[in-house]
Amino acid sequence: MTVLICFDIHYILFQDYQENGTQSRLSVYSVKPNTTIRLVVILYAIPEKFNHVVFDLYWDFPSTGADHLDATCLLFKGKWPEDICDFQNNQYTEAVYHSGDHMDYSNRKGHHTINVALKELPTDISHLFFTLSAWNSPTIANYPNPSLRFYEEDKPDEDLCKTTFQHAGSSQAVIMCSVSRNRYGRWEIFDSGQVSKGNAMNYEPLMNTIASLIGQGI
Repeated sequence: MTVLICFDIHYILFQDYQENGTQSRLSVYSVKPNTTIRLVVILYAIPEKFNHVVFDLYWDFPSTGADHLDATCLLFKGKWPEDICDFQNNQYTEAVYHSGDHMDYSNRKGHHTINVALKELPTDISHLFFTLSAWNSPTIANYPNPSLRFYEEDKPDEDLCKTTFQHAGSSQAVIMCSVSRNRYGRWEIFDSGQVSKGNAMNYEPLMNTIASLIGQGI
């Protein structure tokens, strides 16, 4: 088995056995004692022909009335935020488009979609983070029966995001997954599930959480 591991923000491919059949040790890779180690889980290495992905969210209204569980795409250049695509700012160049609020008041349901054309993104955009956050309600748990899918436009039945958010019920926001360029310029999808403060009224706490994740090699 081969996995990608981050050592103090430097990546290596770690194999559990060497070519001579002996089991690998961290010392083989010159990893010193007390080095910070973080496992980076790559969900999907996106092939060249892959372009259009969709982040598709449904939720039920809280018992207190109509409210929004917001889906947002935060775009970064390295560790630095570049732009936000959400229900208020619904387009970034020709590459990212947010549907805005689709509220079904008779059935007490809300719906957001975010469409991303990866090949249309500027070359200096390195990360896209997809988040959910509570609007007026204090936590995500207030929204019953949320349903989230992240898929290639032509393959809506193949979910590319394996993160669940049951653990995030007591939080204001959760980072579901990210799409990031690797060192060769190719896109990869990473699992997350990191909880955070922040929402569409104040994204700064979410941005700080994301910058920390990028600094750790996510």
